[in-house]
Amino acid sequence: MSVRFTMAMVGLTLLVLGTLALAVSAAGSAEPTTAVLLAAGAFYMAHVVASSVYSRRLRRGAGRAPTLVDLPAGGRGVRFAYSAWPYYLLLSVLVMSGLVTGLVAVAAATAGVVGVLLAVAFAALAATVGWFVVTMLRLAPGELVLSPAGIHQRGLTFTQFVPWRDVYQVSAESIHTPILIVKANMSDDTRVRRYTGRFGTLESRLVPFVAVRPYWLATNPATVYHAVAFYHSHLDLRPELGTPAAVERITDGRAVVPE
Repeated sequence: MSVRFTMAMVGLTLLVLGTLALAVSAAGSAEPTTAVLLAAGAFYMAHVVASSVYSRRLRRGAGRAPTLVDLPAGGRGVRFAYSAWPYYLLLSVLVMSGLVTGLVAVAAATAGVVGVLLAVAFAALAATVGWFVVTMLRLAPGELVLSPAGIHQRGLTFTQFVPWRDVYQVSAESIHTPILIVKANMSDDTRVRRYTGRFGTLESRLVPFVAVRPYWLATNPATVYHAVAFYHSHLDLRPELGTPAAVERITDGRAVVPE
């Protein structure tokens, strides 16, 4: 976390506390409507702070163990599930933002010609946020699956499959926040489906690369990084990705690459 980011989060946290104090004061002054609005504002800002900090925190411990799952197209693979906590934080912020935008659109519609134009703009924004939220819920929970054939990912707004033979590098990088990137070429066997078009997440814009930010993973991201890099560099061991042997190797810490 940079100094600027930390200062911003501290400032927002103080604003949350101040807004809560005003809400309590309004409730004590028999102003329930004001108290509710202030409390709702504090609740919203608290989720913005929590979501921002969570996206930059370093995960400790092993996290959730990978599992062996059946693939829709046949065969099996090792699944690294997404965590529910970042889903809750992001969805909460988006839903509350959409509601506020929708209310502003309704209020603006009664303020003459300019108000109607603003209402249309805010309504379009609210609809876009709602579309994004519905897509996230349809695809949830996200996952990264390693199979003998390649890497499958179900992100927030897209799905993809990349064959192992197209992968040429596995790296841990930083694009505003840490990110795991599996660099791959596009081929006829690559499968990508974007449910929101170009309006999506950073991960969807990096396709054909397979990218996932660590805070989405329920498993320790270092474990996921080593597993992907290990099977990328061990062609002879990839067939075991469809068997319990791969899960045992990963959970036992034997799927690692040299520093």
